[in-house]
Amino acid sequence: MLKIKDSVKNLIENNSFFQFGIYYKLLNLTRVAKFIKPHIQSKTKKNVTENAILMCLSRIQNETKRKIKDSDFKIENLTIHSNLCTMTFYKTKPIHEKINKIYSKMLINGNFMTISEGTNETTIIFENKFLTDIKKSTNEKPKFIKEKISSLCIKFNSKYLSTPGLLYLILQQIALQNINIIELSSTETEIILYLETKDIKNSFDTIYNKFINPKNTY
Repeated sequence: MLKIKDSVKNLIENNSFFQFGIYYKLLNLTRVAKFIKPHIQSKTKKNVTENAILMCLSRIQNETKRKIKDSDFKIENLTIHSNLCTMTFYKTKPIHEKINKIYSKMLINGNFMTISEGTNETTIIFENKFLTDIKKSTNEKPKFIKEKISSLCIKFNSKYLSTPGLLYLILQQIALQNINIIELSSTETEIILYLETKDIKNSFDTIYNKFINPKNTY
């Protein structure tokens, strides 16, 4: 059976949202205490007052040092690829075969194209100039299509792969700018965000100033 303090501390340390809000003192701790009370009671197996939880939160806020600090995470490189288009199809064998043929041709000619597959859908992202040709080649109405997008590729060192909350740390910077992410993909040391072209400069500047050339500290 966990003590109240240990239960509250475990909850905060394993939730990047609470870490961020408490570290920067953005949250109303009284409302947080009320919100997490059922969880704490479940973990401690006892009736817990909101005041007891509030005292723990206040203590944690005074003592906390986030596991991820902005200054600890550095981005090696940022690159932009503009004039892109995304299309999503229902995942079927015929569309899979057609897309593979298109991709092979793009690869041979050195053109930009990526493929992302889920359980029921397949998404392709390619240079907008090939839109008409790809529509003809697939000969199938896409489930979703979006033009005038750009990609922001964020490259980082592999030493950060075991860092909890890394993706959240990046995405929260974009979310704070009220920018919509249309698509997202990743490799071992790259996170690629696909955004509307009108948002790409603001996103680039935000990530650059935060993780490559920080000018302000909180």
